[in-house]
Amino acid sequence: MSDPHPVASPTKTSPPASGKAPRKLSQAVVIVHGMGEQRPMGTLREFVQAVWSHDPARVPFYARVADSGGPAGSKINQSWITPDSRTNSHELRRITTPYDVDGRRTDFYELYWADITQGTTRGRLAAWVANLLWRKPADIPRDACGLYVVTFLAVITVLGAALVLATSALQGYISWTTSMLVTILASFVVWSVDRFGLPYFGDVAAYVRAEAATVEKRALVRDRGLTLLRRLMMDDTYDRIVLVSHSLGSIIAYDLLQILWADFRPRKLEAVRDKARLKAIRAVDSATLNADGSAWPDSLDDLSGFRRDQWELYRQLRARDDDHPLPWKISDFVTLGSPLTHSEFLVTYNLAEFRRGIAERLFSACPPIADTAAGGTVLYQEGRSRSGRPQRAVHHGAVFAATRWTNIFDRGNGWLTGDPISGPMAENFGPGVENIQVELRSSLGRIFTHRLYWSLKATGVEVAAAAGTPPRSHIEVLRDAVDLGRKLEPSQAVSTVFAGK
Repeated sequence: MSDPHPVASPTKTSPPASGKAPRKLSQAVVIVHGMGEQRPMGTLREFVQAVWSHDPARVPFYARVADSGGPAGSKINQSWITPDSRTNSHELRRITTPYDVDGRRTDFYELYWADITQGTTRGRLAAWVANLLWRKPADIPRDACGLYVVTFLAVITVLGAALVLATSALQGYISWTTSMLVTILASFVVWSVDRFGLPYFGDVAAYVRAEAATVEKRALVRDRGLTLLRRLMMDDTYDRIVLVSHSLGSIIAYDLLQILWADFRPRKLEAVRDKARLKAIRAVDSATLNADGSAWPDSLDDLSGFRRDQWELYRQLRARDDDHPLPWKISDFVTLGSPLTHSEFLVTYNLAEFRRGIAERLFSACPPIADTAAGGTVLYQEGRSRSGRPQRAVHHGAVFAATRWTNIFDRGNGWLTGDPISGPMAENFGPGVENIQVELRSSLGRIFTHRLYWSLKATGVEVAAAAGTPPRSHIEVLRDAVDLGRKLEPSQAVSTVFAGK
């Protein structure tokens, strides 16, 4: 669906007539914010500042403008905030850029969902916490032990305060002064739950696990995200979408990817007509996994080669035509501070249940699992064409055949330092995820760095840089993951649009 609003606001400066890069189709970056009472566009504006505004390598000199919020004489890359109908909200806007050094524009969108999960009750939060704690010791994964202990101690503190408050009602046994102190303490605990527990962890309780009390809000969040992404997928203005997510937003984004892939995955593929697409799919097949997660390798022999194959398949699927009217345009999935690393603890009850979900294609792995009945491929035969030719399709659990996954995390200790919510993804989701560890610091040091992944005020460094290369800053890591410059795009590639136009 085409946007009735103009693509971008007009600019007073024009690029020089000579030496101008050829203009190409635009790309869209969608950011899914994390838990908490987020303000509309709050995460989006900070994110754009990090990946676009302060990256002088992305634009020609004439697209640099004075930074009204920075030091005198400083400049940033130009951008505009424009109305957009795709979000279905007048509170949200699209941030759009001028043509960059590659002759391409980028539009940034925010999938805002915090308003939907408002209103979580104390009872719902308590039920979710009880569900987390009521586990066998063997079902608590090692990397979630810190979170488990912290949650357990917090619950003991709240219950202890409640018990003392109830005891204080027996005025005959304690003094008036003690009773007042206990009442004040208990009131503070209740205030803390309402002020911090519900606004933040209430979102998690309202979305993470599918239960009767959460199904409606989960559906509303997904419907909003699917509406936005489907409109972008079918808009011929774009040939690429990058889905970036933070914290709880990464679980939402992961769900959206799976639902979209089930609808947009390549189908009705024929050997002669779709030779290039089938060749790209078979290249990804060389890295597919067995359904049994316990047999997965710790790493791929050639991770960069696998990611090149993913990019090539995305390129083959992004153009639509009469035979394949549904394009796949999401080239990259970027997770920041993601609790998906604890999926076997947060989403299911234990690792065995999570791996069963992988085998049943309830969850998607990276690389995708193979369809063993079809001989170790993600393809299966779904029938024949009217002319009798065999037609094949990619199964619905193979979204990461055509979408690269980059996971950026800051390992924490479960208490105060680092980001205890985040971690690597290989154990749960496979060795095809590129896990990049960074070490973040704010003015408070290493205290809870969960919201610093795109912060220009924080300092951060890559923990394990590639051999022979200096460690990147956390902002450089983020920019490389979003990859606005499309490092793998062939320089002579010609942008294609719907053949029927």
